[in-house]
Parts: sequence; structure tokens; C-alpha cells
Amino acid sequence: MHRLLRAGSAVAAVLLTLTLVGCGASDDLPREGVSGTVTLNDKPLASGFITFMPAASEVTQGGGIIQEGKYSIPRDQGLVPGNYKVLITSSGGGSEKQTDHLTDMPGMPPVPAKEAIPAQYNAKSTLTAEVKAGGENVFNFPLKGSLRTK
Repeated sequence: MHRLLRAGSAVAAVLLTLTLVGCGASDDLPREGVSGTVTLNDKPLASGFITFMPAASEVTQGGGIIQEGKYSIPRDQGLVPGNYKVLITSSGGGSEKQTDHLTDMPGMPPVPAKEAIPAQYNAKSTLTAEVKAGGENVFNFPLKGSLRTK
């Protein structure tokens, strides 16, 4: 059950970020473009999602897709200068094993894919970034740890 809650919260964060990223092009906030790389054990992360959670309420949340270790958030969808907590997620490729016969019923949604990145980079993230006005705002995240596949 704990895995299901953790996977569900990761999916919720991705959906919320996708919604917010699509909404902000017409506002008057002083946004900055953000980009960088994400590696896991010195290898580019094949795919995933990066979310910047604001440390202050007046700052907006944002995020983007990681592909082949790279991510980029354009300025028109970018982040307002400030401090952020950073969450990086990546699915293990499959979904968790169904253990309840009720979830196999027609019309029931599939169980979300299991989080593959260690918790200190998402659910219990220790990653941070400071977006600066007029700055380069390139943030590289060299992650270490085992890819969780079970």
C-alpha cells in the first residue's frame, strides 16, 4: 500500500506540473528559462520528469520532461526568480503487480508505474535550486544510488 501511495503522489505531481506548465504563457510574471542535465550514477537519465516546487508562496511551480539526461523549460513557461525544492521522477518501466482482484475489473485504471529513482530525489527530496533574474539558470543534477526496479 505504501508503494501505491508513493507512486500515486509522483503521478499527481507530474499531472499538476503539466497543468501548470501549460498555463502561464499569458501572465506577466518575471519568468526565467531553466535547463540542465540529470544523470544517475554518471549516466544520462533516459527519461523522467523534473519539478521545481517553490520555497515561497509568491513563486510559481514549474517543471519539464527529462529526455536522454537533458531538460529545458523555456522562458515563457519558466520559473519566477526564487528558491525551489527539486523533485526528479522516473518510472521503472512497468506498473506495480496487481494484488487486488477488484483492480482487474473492466474500466478500472491501471496502477501507476513504480518510481525508479531513490526517494531522496523525489518523495524525500534534498535537491534545491535558486533561479536568478537574468542568470544562466542551468541546474545539473548528478544523482547517485540504485535504480529501483522491484
